[in-house]
Amino acid sequence: MGFTSWPYAATAEAVQGTYAFIGTNADLLVEHLDDGVPWAESLRNTPFPKAFQEKIEGRRKNRSPGTKLLLSLTPLNLGRNGLAECAGNGQRPPLPAELKGKPFNDPELVRAYANYCRRMVEFFQPDFLVTGIESNELLNNQPKAWNAYRELSRQVQGELRERFPRLPLSESVTLHKLLDRQNRGLAEYRKKIQEFVESHDFFAVSFYPFFLGLHQEEEFAEALDFLPTFTGKPIAITETGHPAEPLKIRAWNLDFPTDPKEQAAFVKVLLSRAQAHHYLFVTYWAARDFDELWKTFPDAVKDLGALWRDTGLIDEAGQPRPASATWKSWLARSRQ
Repeated sequence: MGFTSWPYAATAEAVQGTYAFIGTNADLLVEHLDDGVPWAESLRNTPFPKAFQEKIEGRRKNRSPGTKLLLSLTPLNLGRNGLAECAGNGQRPPLPAELKGKPFNDPELVRAYANYCRRMVEFFQPDFLVTGIESNELLNNQPKAWNAYRELSRQVQGELRERFPRLPLSESVTLHKLLDRQNRGLAEYRKKIQEFVESHDFFAVSFYPFFLGLHQEEEFAEALDFLPTFTGKPIAITETGHPAEPLKIRAWNLDFPTDPKEQAAFVKVLLSRAQAHHYLFVTYWAARDFDELWKTFPDAVKDLGALWRDTGLIDEAGQPRPASATWKSWLARSRQ
């Protein structure tokens, strides 16, 4: 049972407080790196940019002894419709000329991403590795790129398995896309994602019930009960969460009523299903509401950030919600 290291504010105190909370209230830490890849340095096997190196060093040193680690990496951008941006020092550097405009299965791009994953595994020494975050969204957003992406995934994971034969590998997929009846050609879509999942060591799932408009325990249970019918692979929730305050976002005409009681019901169902279906692990995204951090977001992404802002098991004032007690009870049970 774990959390990502996502902090509630852009301060050293918030970062340290988040890691301390995870050390006490979880036995899994998730380092989720979804904001760019140092492509040039990975391609040429040169030192990572200073800012990127300092970031990962800060994350590594904060891992509590005895806590397992899930490392989540991705070659995709935040829109899940193309290649991730370059990570650098402050300003985004341009893509190396060798990679610009290339398909996902271009040999140079495959080599760069494989090098990146290898170096990050050697640096973090994770217990589980995700080499693509919510990768199935690419099939929705850029279906013509899917086959090339599959080839990138196959080659990169093949190289990693040779080098790290005991490290479980996967790529996460979003459950809401597998269940959304408005997803065009859903049966064929599921078939393609099943084939994708079967090449992984475990079934890595990203699940946010509000994307499907779910509110009731029965609805949460029905969604989660789909997972073991989809594949026989071990199930792992790599990120999840549910808001404890109403979501009202005018730009998207979104009005999603909810409260702490509903959040607690989701956590209860999630952990009971995890036990019943023998999940490898469950990752809850935000330990604490990040209202303070959200205020620092650029206006262009404020609406996006608001989707997860109030999903913490701890509210913005630092007070535990009912779901926190449920989490702690299951954690104590799992440690017996």
